[in-house]
Amino acid sequence: MKNKLLQFFATGAFISYLPTAILKNKKNTGAGLLGTFEGLLLYLFFMPAKTFLYLICLFLFLCFSVYVSQKVKFDSDIKDNPKIIIDEIVGFFVSMLFLPKDGFIILLAFILFRVFDTIKPAFIRKAESLGQNLPLALKEKYYIDGTAIVLDDVLAGICANLILQILFLLKVI
Repeated sequence: MKNKLLQFFATGAFISYLPTAILKNKKNTGAGLLGTFEGLLLYLFFMPAKTFLYLICLFLFLCFSVYVSQKVKFDSDIKDNPKIIIDEIVGFFVSMLFLPKDGFIILLAFILFRVFDTIKPAFIRKAESLGQNLPLALKEKYYIDGTAIVLDDVLAGICANLILQILFLLKVI
């Protein structure tokens, strides 16, 4: 029962199962795109506008995402299972940090986050292998695998956010 609840949160209320049900035997399932879209909707309807409250919610959701990503189990032993999309949700939240809730900025954040999450520049790709050589006991104790799963999306969100902040400061957007 506990694992089903973890799967519920990890998969964005089982939304990440949709693409694999529709697109059988595809390597790129599109679950990350759906996860980002779910993050956008959650951002619009549930994330507070006040910066301090946004930071608290973001921090709590980040911690929750690491915990869920570490503890959830699926049938396969893939470390960063494509069914886990809670990391895309938190990554999108990071991409919108300190930015106004403006439709054009939200669209740009969505696109930039997906670009960075998809192409994964070298420093983001390296974050995925965080603590790879550590003993299993340490990985479990310090949530290393969960952190690595979430960290690459947080870094993609930071990259998207930095670009948007620069464009916003230059009054381009």
